[in-house]
Amino acid sequence: MLLETDFVVGRDNFADLIINPTSFDSFYFFFNKRDNRLVKRFVLDNTHPKVTYGCEVTLIKKNDKFTPRLHFTVKDETGKLKRVRAEANEETIHLKASVSLKDCYVQFWELISYLGSLSEIEIPRESFSLVSKAEGEIVAAIRRRNTESIKSIIKQLAEEVSLSTREVNDLLQRKKRLSDFQHGLSEKRDEDWWQNFFEENTWIFGYGLNYVVLRLEQSQVHVGGMDLAGKGEKIPDFLTTTGGNVSFTVLIEIKTAETRLLAGTKAIRSGAWSLNKDLTDAVAQIQASVEEWAHYGSKHPTNKEKLEKKNIHTVKPKGIIVVGCLDEVKENLAKRSTFELFRQSVHGIEIITFDELYDRARFIVDHTT
Repeated sequence: MLLETDFVVGRDNFADLIINPTSFDSFYFFFNKRDNRLVKRFVLDNTHPKVTYGCEVTLIKKNDKFTPRLHFTVKDETGKLKRVRAEANEETIHLKASVSLKDCYVQFWELISYLGSLSEIEIPRESFSLVSKAEGEIVAAIRRRNTESIKSIIKQLAEEVSLSTREVNDLLQRKKRLSDFQHGLSEKRDEDWWQNFFEENTWIFGYGLNYVVLRLEQSQVHVGGMDLAGKGEKIPDFLTTTGGNVSFTVLIEIKTAETRLLAGTKAIRSGAWSLNKDLTDAVAQIQASVEEWAHYGSKHPTNKEKLEKKNIHTVKPKGIIVVGCLDEVKENLAKRSTFELFRQSVHGIEIITFDELYDRARFIVDHTT
């Protein structure tokens, strides 16, 4: 039985609807401007001769938005709510009053889609998460514990999911390590400090460097004819590898955040500045190390056997230099251009500044905790 205030989904046009500006007992309803009538119920199905499936939509105004309240009904041909079924079991009577929308699920989702499309209506949109609310409550409870208790819990869980001690430490300490990174920048640490810091925090090199994943294979590696731990003349700070089923070697040279990128007190000509000798020496050093490793170090029988067992190969290895900070050039266009053009022109060598690496480390921490 259809009423004057009904809107039949699938027959009537949603485009004819507006939210009625006048409230009724603090509630708002839709208005069919085509037929000039209020709409209180959306009929989902009335094809059955004795049953009408409907959804009454009431809008509650909060500030300048409306939130919908839905009330599903199943009514008989007289317009009365369909009676619930009752079944007696010995001395107990069980009432069964379920509503199935299987015959009108298409119309139901048309209604939901329409409500969701209206900018005036605010529908709760909770982000999907693989962590249930119950699990979220567990995490919240763990966070309220002291540090030692949290460590103990994570270590016990690690036994079930095969986390290494190093991985557990990473999970616990990355925020602290990021703080250590920041302090290292402000306290002007030397090369040895930075080499030790990056060796203990290889995850910082694990993201963002040309979008390849790097893994530390050896620190202070000898790249000449000796094996990885032997004696040699050219020693870059790290030998790392790209990630994947097949990996390739990468050499990294660490300077300091205070290493100057440019030299002099004024531009030399045409807005170009002189490059600092420490920067160009670092480039020359890493280039020589790359050549030594490619032609000699990687071909040493011990090195070759050790790396090939891990499916690690050397093909014109890339070099990375971590040096200086962009603060030095950020206020001067000519300085910025000189430095950027220089590092783009150096083939096979990536020059990254400490502040750039710090920003990437902060991104990792912000998006994994």
